[in-house]
Amino acid sequence: MPEIVARQDDRARVIQAAAELAGSGLAERMRLDAATRVLVTARRLLSVAPGAAMAGPGAAIVLRVARAWDVAALTAAEQVESLPPAELDEFLSVAPRWAAGVRDAERARLRAA
Repeated sequence: MPEIVARQDDRARVIQAAAELAGSGLAERMRLDAATRVLVTARRLLSVAPGAAMAGPGAAIVLRVARAWDVAALTAAEQVESLPPAELDEFLSVAPRWAAGVRDAERARLRAA
């Protein structure tokens, strides 16, 4: 694997990235990245398997956020960043239970087939 080499003109950007990691920036970035992944997954699931998307606890919250996303106007990251903090917290707190419900519903569907 080739080494990652920063050019001199990248210095300010790399220093800024390191500064963000030094504070609470890393934890917040990870939260936003996780929420973005949940949002994209929920939207995709709504289009390919809407019944599975509605499975499990927390589906109403996850799907409310997913359906509110105007993909023509905002990226997933922008949508997540625009959520009020309380809504983002709620979205992230129910996401694992929702995902487990989707997984379990799909397993049951496959066993029944």
